[in-house]
Amino acid sequence: MIENAERDDIVWLAGLLEGEGAFDLHRDRYPRVRVAMTDRDVVGRAATLFGVSVRLKLNPPPNQATWHAEASGPKAEAVMRAILPHMGARRSQRIASILGHAPKTAKVTVSIYRPPGLPLGRS
Repeated sequence: MIENAERDDIVWLAGLLEGEGAFDLHRDRYPRVRVAMTDRDVVGRAATLFGVSVRLKLNPPPNQATWHAEASGPKAEAVMRAILPHMGARRSQRIASILGHAPKTAKVTVSIYRPPGLPLGRS
């Protein structure tokens, strides 16, 4: 899980989610992070860091099957907090917004870190 991950794994996950991830509030309440790809090994590594299992979605031919990993609630919140310092401006803003609107699910209050280079005001 992300709490026990090494820095290299967190940076790798941030890079993956910067390009392939989706961040939202599930049911307008619970933080959620998702990734879906045709590469089972890549989604499997992300799922391990999320602390979840991998799901397979079979698509009609000629499309390939896609592998999915999704975390919500406290697991998603932990992932978002871990990767936030490594994300670009647009994704950082989205994650901060989600963490700001979600109910506090973490047992320990953690401040949201603003990565360098982000504007102080809203765009």
